[in-house]
Amino acid sequence: MTSYRRETIRDITDFTSFVEDECDTEHVLFRGQRTDKPLIPRISRLTFELPLLEAEKKMFEKFKRHAVPFLRSQPRTSWDWLALAQHNGMATRLLDWSLNPLAALWFAVNRPPEEDKNGDSKPGVVWAFFAERRDFVTPSLRPFDVTRTRVFQPKHVSERIVAQSGCFTVHKYMEDEERFIPFERNRSYAARLVKLTIPPDSFYSLRYHLDRFNVNSASMFPGIDGVCSHIEYQHSLLKDEIEE
Repeated sequence: MTSYRRETIRDITDFTSFVEDECDTEHVLFRGQRTDKPLIPRISRLTFELPLLEAEKKMFEKFKRHAVPFLRSQPRTSWDWLALAQHNGMATRLLDWSLNPLAALWFAVNRPPEEDKNGDSKPGVVWAFFAERRDFVTPSLRPFDVTRTRVFQPKHVSERIVAQSGCFTVHKYMEDEERFIPFERNRSYAARLVKLTIPPDSFYSLRYHLDRFNVNSASMFPGIDGVCSHIEYQHSLLKDEIEE
């Protein structure tokens, strides 16, 4: 099976050099993760009483009914409804990516590294996917009718999607195997993926420099909750920022 390329990012210069030297094509998607785990949508990690596809559609229809009173404007397509549900915390078949590499890096390092069962810190990762126009969904395609995993670029249906330069991969569910195929194991895409590993001792420095570039919770999460989180960050120390 074709595999993806691997690199290590130790500081902000490593990261910006990678972006400047290699990411000069039109459609490069980035995804940051505090720990290395499969690239599958969160809905695949839930347990349902109903078959997954049936439960997924029921959740989606219920969201469209119940969300209306809280919306400034109503989405026009199923794709926009799905993007709105995803960005408001509901598990869907979408996986979050960003067209902004610094936003993806922030999601990887905004908190201290996760720890394994022995208490050792785990590395973080940023994925870069070099998409092509043929990978994107077409207007006539409906979310539950995808025949292969594709890329979906949403309209600006929420402030967070705008702030995070949000983009998604929409994953095909393999009914016969009852699972989603991890994106990094998809033969159609693996050769166009790069995995950037971030050592645990680099989190603090990267987080500091991102804040200097105004990439922080206040800019990533517009609203009073993001402001509060950023003020807390400015006036306190995270675990990996405390000198032993």
